[in-house]
Amino acid sequence: MKKLILIVAVLTFSLSFSQTEQLSRAQVLSTFKIAYNASNFSEIYNLLSEDYKSKKDLKSITNYLIRFKKSKGIITHINSNGLENKGYIKYPITVGKLENNLVLKYNNKNKLEYISFN
Repeated sequence: MKKLILIVAVLTFSLSFSQTEQLSRAQVLSTFKIAYNASNFSEIYNLLSEDYKSKKDLKSITNYLIRFKKSKGIITHINSNGLENKGYIKYPITVGKLENNLVLKYNNKNKLEYISFN
């Protein structure tokens, strides 16, 4: 529990301290998992590109993630070796006891252009 709190604190500090620095895809995945499991959906919203934010507001993203979390549970593992297809990367994940996929699309600044579970 202490490690989780420390990781969240470090990520929050590093994100707020250096807004101009680009996150790596690994950092985006880590931030996504931690924020999702903590139900901090506004942190996930901050990972989105401005273009995606213009299409999806915070409420719609939050509702989507809440529905998924209520039906499946927390993310216990994300395999960072995703399979790319036409710009979309499918990451195998473990949610509760089930295997699933997290599909993300990044822009050239590693901001998210698309989020889906399947």
